[in-house]
Amino acid sequence: MFGTLSSLGGPVSVTQHGVEERGGVLVHDITYAARDGDPVRAYLVEPARPGRYPAVLYLHWFEPPNPTSSRLEFLDEAVDQARQGAVALLPDLTFPWSVDPVGDRRDVANVVAQTVRLRRGLDLLTARPDVDRSRIAVVGHDYGGMYGLLLASVDRDRIHAVVAMNVDATFGNWFATFFLGLSGDATIAYEKLFEPVDPIRYVADRGGVPLLFQFAEPDFFVPDSTRRTLVSLAEQPTDYRLYPGAGHELDAAARADREAWLTSRWKA
Repeated sequence: MFGTLSSLGGPVSVTQHGVEERGGVLVHDITYAARDGDPVRAYLVEPARPGRYPAVLYLHWFEPPNPTSSRLEFLDEAVDQARQGAVALLPDLTFPWSVDPVGDRRDVANVVAQTVRLRRGLDLLTARPDVDRSRIAVVGHDYGGMYGLLLASVDRDRIHAVVAMNVDATFGNWFATFFLGLSGDATIAYEKLFEPVDPIRYVADRGGVPLLFQFAEPDFFVPDSTRRTLVSLAEQPTDYRLYPGAGHELDAAARADREAWLTSRWKA
């Protein structure tokens, strides 16, 4: 399924709509060109001082109508990381944020298309002269984390660390349960469509890319059995952190842990 995505590359057209300075950090409001039509809205966050920095692709969660169900979720975190010396790209994700699942193979095609748009974001980052290509990470939450796990496998030559926060093992489960209301044989048939793109298939095939799992305990959306299965199947090196009572949104302790974990990867 993802074999056709293995060689994107090439220049990425970027349009800037505004820029804000935040205490030595520049926050650019941009769109970048995708290959399938509409441009991708994003924030590009960078230190104001020249240098060569690690980079992070931040992929947000799904929690409408919460405004953080967008590129806003990790903006403060990205600004703090930029003050420490890092470039960040925070795209708005569209499936299932602005396009609802419909219950057939078109949903699988939309997962693939979303992954391609994110890989174009990696093209943007790796083309920048201020980005150290040997220190690029993906941080994702909820659906964003599921896409991050796919990227860590199909783009293992460009990604050097991944953080997956409160992720499900399969796309079809959440789509069937929370969007489509499927049950019984209909659920089984629908979930089978996603097997080629399910995160559980890719955690064991990352080519040595370090992974940090962050899970709340308990989490209504991710049962204990799901997280234990994901962790048990994940290729090493894998770290696994639990946050009792943190909720699906996680908390400040989780943020501090992933920031420290990424810093340790940059110094490794």
